[in-house]
Amino acid sequence: MRFMVEEGPQDLILAGEEALLESVARGAEPVLRFVVFKPTAVLVGYHQAVEQEVRVEEVERRGWSIGRRPTGGGTIIMGDMQLGWEIYAPSDALGGTPETAMRLGADGVIRTLREMGIEANFRPKNDVEVKGRKISGIGAFSFGRFTAVTGTILVNFDPEEMVKVLKLSTEKMKDKIAKDFKERLTWVGRELGRNVGMEEIIKPAKEAFSSVLNQALKDGNYTGEELELLRELRIKYSSREWIFGTRRSLEGQGVVEGERKFQGGLVRVQVKRAGPGLIESVLITGDFFVEPRRAIYDLEARLKWSRLEDVEREVKDWGKEVKILGISPADLSALIREVASK
Repeated sequence: MRFMVEEGPQDLILAGEEALLESVARGAEPVLRFVVFKPTAVLVGYHQAVEQEVRVEEVERRGWSIGRRPTGGGTIIMGDMQLGWEIYAPSDALGGTPETAMRLGADGVIRTLREMGIEANFRPKNDVEVKGRKISGIGAFSFGRFTAVTGTILVNFDPEEMVKVLKLSTEKMKDKIAKDFKERLTWVGRELGRNVGMEEIIKPAKEAFSSVLNQALKDGNYTGEELELLRELRIKYSSREWIFGTRRSLEGQGVVEGERKFQGGLVRVQVKRAGPGLIESVLITGDFFVEPRRAIYDLEARLKWSRLEDVEREVKDWGKEVKILGISPADLSALIREVASK
């Protein structure tokens, strides 16, 4: 298995995710890649709307960038104090499902931290925790018979920065939210009680993932075909249409909204009504994971110009062909109908 360490802007690293997965799916050697984002980037999940999650002006003021990941999950901040890790391999080699792939990645993180003297454990659905505090989040998506599983290790962290750049609550609640982050999250430097450099993480992480994956790792780089695809994909990942237009809030009269936290993540629903009991359009966003990845678009298309009494049937039929981790079609249809009935 190839081993790569890459540092650069968000469009390079995210384009690399897609290029490597597509290349591996075509027969290239599987890859373990560690990444460090420079400059710092605020990354929304595939199903999130930027305007719902990010204080864009504050991000720009800091000289940071905004990107959209090709995986589900929530908004994260990635910079030179967070190590990103990615595995691209045949699904069978990662357990056959996104859930088993995420658990395998979690085992790599857990072994890394234990080698550094930090006792860590897996927390379903996709986190690694230390003493009840999250230190790593994980995501996965498939491409035919191949899977990408990606995650982070918080090396250092500043809760104040997260509060300032993310849309979390009202201004008067910022201190409380920052304190809440300190209680819910932790990082390597905090657990060890000292500053930790990135190289100090990379060496044990490489060894841990090699062991968990049962793969010998050899230093490598992009192939010629991958470099060509990477150049093309950077255009997409740097474009405003991909970052801001992929998921855009509904506007105009008749728009109602609501949200609910499920085991599988937060779901936000906007419904534009065309009249009593008639739905013109629906937008479903949040930090959930769904397979196939674009299935939410299919559901939104199904619900265009539908009647309220048809929502449950449409969502149930749609749910036969898809899987949302920790969220049932019944959960989703109940939320949509609740919002549309406001």
